[in-house]
Amino acid sequence: MSKQTKQLGSWGLIVALVASLLGSVVPFASVVALAGWVVALIGYIKASEELGEPRIRGNIIKMVILSVAAMVIFMLGVMMGGSMMMGGERFVPAGNFGFLMMVVAWLSILGASWFWYKANTLLYEKTNIKLFKTGGLLMFVGAILAIILIGGLISLVGEILLIVAWFNVPEGTA
Repeated sequence: MSKQTKQLGSWGLIVALVASLLGSVVPFASVVALAGWVVALIGYIKASEELGEPRIRGNIIKMVILSVAAMVIFMLGVMMGGSMMMGGERFVPAGNFGFLMMVVAWLSILGASWFWYKANTLLYEKTNIKLFKTGGLLMFVGAILAIILIGGLISLVGEILLIVAWFNVPEGTA
């Protein structure tokens, strides 16, 4: 794998992680986190090309589509749920529909996390760096457990393992 691809993957994830952690205290940190994720995803796509494994790219694309869909559905669910709070009982059906939409958003995130895990498993198979598979699995488990709030911590550990995995890829691996 080229040095540039390694840097895109590792540094993109580092920027995304740090900006996400600082999101509550630094204005516009979410924009920086999004930029970090975009850079990391470019690293994954380049790795897919360099390693001759198009399924990595396919899984990344599916993950992005499901993640964007989940974000849109979640925001609509929040708006629908919020209408229940503002208007009283006459908006209860909208609130119930909003809750249902939030559940669908969570299920979409689970699907996205599954494709993320599959992409990282393929990277493990091509590079023989087990941290890719372990990190991807922890992020998938974290998405499942996000509903009970411990998932964020598990996903954090998974993302750190993925950063370490990217740094451990030897240059010239193909």
